[in-house]
Amino acid sequence: MKQVIGLVLLGLFCCNALPAENTKPDGPSQSGRIINGKEVSISNYRYSLSLWVDNRYSCGASIITGSHALTAAHCVNNIAASRVTLYGGSSFLNRQVVRIAVSKIAIHPNYNPSVSKNYDAAVITVATNAFQGKPNMAPIELQNTQVAAGTRCSVVGWGWYDNNIRQASNSLRFTDVQIVTESSCSATFQQTIMPDQICSINGSNIEVCKGDSGSALVCGGRVTGLVSFGRVPCTSSAPAVYAKIMGPSVRSFIRSQAGI
Repeated sequence: MKQVIGLVLLGLFCCNALPAENTKPDGPSQSGRIINGKEVSISNYRYSLSLWVDNRYSCGASIITGSHALTAAHCVNNIAASRVTLYGGSSFLNRQVVRIAVSKIAIHPNYNPSVSKNYDAAVITVATNAFQGKPNMAPIELQNTQVAAGTRCSVVGWGWYDNNIRQASNSLRFTDVQIVTESSCSATFQQTIMPDQICSINGSNIEVCKGDSGSALVCGGRVTGLVSFGRVPCTSSAPAVYAKIMGPSVRSFIRSQAGI
């Protein structure tokens, strides 16, 4: 899904149409590319949703209750709920299984992209229990402890899978990553990483990229962060930055909107 040419919000400029890619049966296969991740089955990542704006794929999202999902604020900032649709239950963007309409979008009240990229979190509300009882769809628990540097985690998403092709992956892809210290992450971006942010890196040229925004950083089976920003082209020369679920302000915001 990351080289070093410009700091950008990963999900803002994702592709405007589905990639022309052959559909394969659900199931893991080694493909070489999240940038360069492996294709995986939604059955193992049932919390994962694709978020569409005006019928075009935009970002990732994650189910956290029967009626709520998380994504990055920049994915839905200043966008009316009526323009957003969530799809779940499928590994493939061009094989949509469950369509869920959005009834409400709540942006973290301190999110202000003209000032910083901090607080990059949003809670999406759908009809009561609309996520329940659907094929390959289930909530993921929120992180409840601080996650130390060096912890191995993972991310799945439909973002860019090849820096040369520069379009969303039709199939869900996986990378493992490692949490890095706030100080090393701050040094890379020459800005302070705040208490409501967390950073990770893969180190083997397998990284999150454009179109992965809003997807979950998962550590110990719990959503720990939401893909926020990094550098493009996408390689392991720099970490990715996430909205931190255990960040005091982000956690309070989620509780106020989703009740958990």
